[in-house]
Amino acid sequence: METPDDRRWMSEALAQAEEGMNNGELPVGAVVVLDGAVVSAAHTAERETDRMLVHADLLALVAAESELGRRRRDATLYVNLEPCFMCLGAAMSAMVGRVVYGLESPGDGAAAVLQAWDSQRDVSMFPAYRLPAIQGGVMRQSSAELFRRYAVAASGPPGFVKWATLLGQLA
Repeated sequence: METPDDRRWMSEALAQAEEGMNNGELPVGAVVVLDGAVVSAAHTAERETDRMLVHADLLALVAAESELGRRRRDATLYVNLEPCFMCLGAAMSAMVGRVVYGLESPGDGAAAVLQAWDSQRDVSMFPAYRLPAIQGGVMRQSSAELFRRYAVAASGPPGFVKWATLLGQLA
């Protein structure tokens, strides 16, 4: 269920996405929040680093790890785009309590698949490893607008521009 603060923190993730887009990156931003404060923030850095494993949500989780300590389950990851398998798996491994995203990503979003997997697995085999609570659709239109703007102004790879165009058309 969406909380009153979800829009506040999603605005922070969208600001990170905007910053990334202004630097030529895909407009994906993320923040990790604990006790009403941002403990880490990041935007995707694929063009900047010439690497693929530098998604905003993954970077924010890595940066927050030492701050979370034993309070991991109290933390929330906010990201303006539905996490992929890698990033949602990282949220599970980091043991954050919630993942909140803005816009669904039908081509690579992992929420529905991992929720189905989680409902089928034998939790008793590894009870500490669990899927965080997932909330989608927070500030969905704002995220879609960023992707529309990226698609119009992008100088990135054609595949990313096409993907951004499709995401922008979702809302």
